[in-house]
Amino acid sequence: DSFGVQSGQGQHRVVIRFNNRVADYIREKKWHESQQLRELKDGGVELTMTLSGLAEVERWVLSWGGDARVVQPKELAGNVRHAAERILAG
Repeated sequence: DSFGVQSGQGQHRVVIRFNNRVADYIREKKWHESQQLRELKDGGVELTMTLSGLAEVERWVLSWGGDARVVQPKELAGNVRHAAERILAG
C-alpha cells in the first residue's frame, strides 16, 4: 500500500482530501512513512505526504474516483484532471 521511491526527482509535498465516505479507511492504513492526517469539518480527512515522484500517487488518486481530490501540488491536480477527462471521453 505504500508508495515506491523514485530517485532523483526531488521532494513533492502532496495534499489529498478524502470525503467522509472513505475517510475511515484512509485513517486505518499507513500509506507512507511521511504521512500526516488532518480531520476536516465535513467528516473527511486530509492526507499530506512528501513523495519523490508523482506518477504512482496520480494512479492511486484516480483509483478513488470522486472520493479523493488533490489540493497540492498543482501539477498533480492537473494530471489527475486530464486523466479523468480522458476516461470520460472514452
